[in-house]
Amino acid sequence: MKKNNKELDVDYIGSQEPLSKEQENILKEYFKKLKDKRKNKVSGTRKSLVKKVKTEK
Repeated sequence: MKKNNKELDVDYIGSQEPLSKEQENILKEYFKKLKDKRKNKVSGTRKSLVKKVKTEK
């Protein structure tokens, strides 16, 4: 199968300035929440599978 990748014709995306401390903190909080959300979702799925197996015995 042929992959449909679109190549962007740009040298860079966004500005070339470094992030401010405030922007860094906002990004850190966002990724931490995202990681926690994924972790909780996976552990919740595992718990339900364990319950299902235990109830079947």
